[in-house]
Amino acid sequence: MMDARPVELSGRQARAIAISAQGLGGSLASARPDIRHLRKAFRSLGVLQIDAVNAIARSHLLVLRSRLGGSHDHLRDLLHRSAYQRRDLAEYWCHEASYLPVTDWPLFAWRMRRAEQGDLWKGIWRFAVKNPNSISRVEQHVAANGPVSAGQLQDRPRGAAWWGWSDSKMALEWLFWIGKLTISRREQFTRYYDLSERVLPTSAFENAPSETEAHLELLRRAAVHLGVASAEDLIDYYRLPKIPGKERINELVENEDLLPVQVQGWDRIGYIHAQASPNICDSRSVLVSPFDPIVWFRPRAERLFDFRYRLEIYVPEPKRVYGYYVLPFLHDNSLCARVDVKADVKASTLRVPGAFAEPQGLDDLGVEALAIELRSLATWRGLEYVHVGQRGNLARRLRKALKAK
Repeated sequence: MMDARPVELSGRQARAIAISAQGLGGSLASARPDIRHLRKAFRSLGVLQIDAVNAIARSHLLVLRSRLGGSHDHLRDLLHRSAYQRRDLAEYWCHEASYLPVTDWPLFAWRMRRAEQGDLWKGIWRFAVKNPNSISRVEQHVAANGPVSAGQLQDRPRGAAWWGWSDSKMALEWLFWIGKLTISRREQFTRYYDLSERVLPTSAFENAPSETEAHLELLRRAAVHLGVASAEDLIDYYRLPKIPGKERINELVENEDLLPVQVQGWDRIGYIHAQASPNICDSRSVLVSPFDPIVWFRPRAERLFDFRYRLEIYVPEPKRVYGYYVLPFLHDNSLCARVDVKADVKASTLRVPGAFAEPQGLDDLGVEALAIELRSLATWRGLEYVHVGQRGNLARRLRKALKAK
């Protein structure tokens, strides 16, 4: 590789490139997104983290909303069809528990092998080592009876259950972790496990790359999805092992697959994919999920947006700074505000107990954009009203903006 100085980017250029790469620039393509739009979103995302918290909606639906629009129920049904009927998507541990294109499943065969050897999730591996016969019985039960939930294993006739619910769940999770089972369907968010070979196409089990090849490809993809990223950011995207991950990044730089960049204000080198055409675009004004890839790696969110973010779900209420379920507000290529939100379905109201502007402030147009976005979020969730509480330095201005609409 030529010994050249890294390309220099301003902070605003880096933000614009990252926003464009994640599919958060420009206007929404359709009022009623379809499978084609969902596939396009996955080309930007690569992976969609699944999370059970449902203060306003499941996180994965919020991530899709910010890129596709539509309605809550339409997106839920679209994702369900793609994952459990068309089998375009599968579930696996990619970042955390996630949806990924089924064509990418072989890229994680190395993780399944490592899991089986006990190199990763030590707790569940120790459980598997101590309970091989019981795990074999669970696998045989699934093979003979088809899709099963953890609860159904426990709900066998009295005296027939072979262990408690938590152990049943552990056995199923172990078999899922090592790739022998996958998720056949979900009902009310409950997972039903079946043999992977009965759920996934045969192509998912063919031509799995070596661990090194898979790491190289996942890092290339992470660079495309992130737009501009440090080594730590690239490694975190698919949760690769850190030391081998850094070695693979060096290889990609040597081969000129990744190009080093120096971003103004960053204390480390960044990287862009050599074949990418970084776009400079303006972001849409949208609230993003706490588990959106644009913010899920908190050190990157702070480095890229100067936005310090901590999810306070597990913080005792008196010690919370901003609230239980706080969404960052993306506007004018900046994370310039955050709001605590909760869907009160009985009152058909989107409740906003707190609204906070970042230190750089939010002008009147920004406040108006946030008011419009809150109304849009309420409509998306099927709610009629928006109610802003008293907490936060933005609450009064936001209430005024909402009344003006």
